[in-house]
Amino acid sequence: MIYLDNAATTLPKSKSVISAMSYAMKNCGNSGRSGHKFALNSAETVYNCRKKLARLFNTRPELVIFTSSATEALNIAIKGTNRVGGVTLVSSMEHNSVMRPVNSLRKKGETVMRQFLVDIKRDSVTCENFASVARSATNIVVTHASNVCGKILPIECLKSVAPNDSVFILDAAQTAGHIPIDIVELGVDIICVPAHKGLCGPMGVGALIINPYSDILIEPLIEGGTGTNSKIFEMPEEYPEKLESGTVNISGIAGLSAALDELSFNGSEYRLYEYLLKGLHDAVDITLHGAPDENISRGFVPVVLFNKNNLDCETVAAILSENGVAVRAGFHCAPNAHKTIGSYEIGGVRVSLSKYNTRRDIERFLKILGEIK
Repeated sequence: MIYLDNAATTLPKSKSVISAMSYAMKNCGNSGRSGHKFALNSAETVYNCRKKLARLFNTRPELVIFTSSATEALNIAIKGTNRVGGVTLVSSMEHNSVMRPVNSLRKKGETVMRQFLVDIKRDSVTCENFASVARSATNIVVTHASNVCGKILPIECLKSVAPNDSVFILDAAQTAGHIPIDIVELGVDIICVPAHKGLCGPMGVGALIINPYSDILIEPLIEGGTGTNSKIFEMPEEYPEKLESGTVNISGIAGLSAALDELSFNGSEYRLYEYLLKGLHDAVDITLHGAPDENISRGFVPVVLFNKNNLDCETVAAILSENGVAVRAGFHCAPNAHKTIGSYEIGGVRVSLSKYNTRRDIERFLKILGEIK
């Protein structure tokens, strides 16, 4: 099987990731709950991974909060920083992991939701659209890159015109592991990431990462045991315990830690991405949605959305699957993104790459796609 659905989750997971998870399941107890060797093994595993993520995103280890997913991290960030009566600003490219929690707050009367339009071709227009509605925003929640078409938003520009007292939350589900991210350089307050996509770790783990120079206060979404301050009924005030109640996914964190050891930004994905783009641009019966011009990959992560003329996207994906190619068709949990790029009525077929793909994968995919009539 040629696997081209890496925006959903990367496959395969490396032998090191699987080995680390297996070791943790056999040798790790509950982190922070006891002083015996199994609990200490677990605490060491968690802290080592916390340090690696802190180094990768340029923050302090205690400001790395483990979650079950990027979706949980976004819910904590959005709801835990919301100011009742304020304005939450989102882009027109957001995934439902942003839109649904923001909409929930809106329906309860706890925020006013506003949206700015992303221009796929012109970052300057995106910045102008943002600036025109950002003045009253108390919270800003923006995707770093679209899960539908791969477009990277101009975050530095957006942050430069955002209100100084607003909380800026970045959904980096599609960029973490594909491009270097420095939370201090970007200037955002919170970054939310999954382990299982570009970072090539296991499913069931995510992280909420806080800027070390931000003074934001995040209220916990879930409350419970932390292994500290057990005699009081309030959550601890210190991070990460304030936001990390219950038992974290030790085996998943061990797998993520191993994946981080293998992470590199060597450009191989982008070379394949440019080759894929050229092949799709050259095909006479392919319509690309929100894609860059041929051989211009700057400003995008390696994700492409297309339709094969006169065929339903689900049909194309099914035929590809029957011929050994895994892609994803439909609306990708991001209807507003499809509206923005013009594919809302028909959806599309998404191809997304990882470091595990090869030129032969793309050649085979293009050949099979060309034979579909």
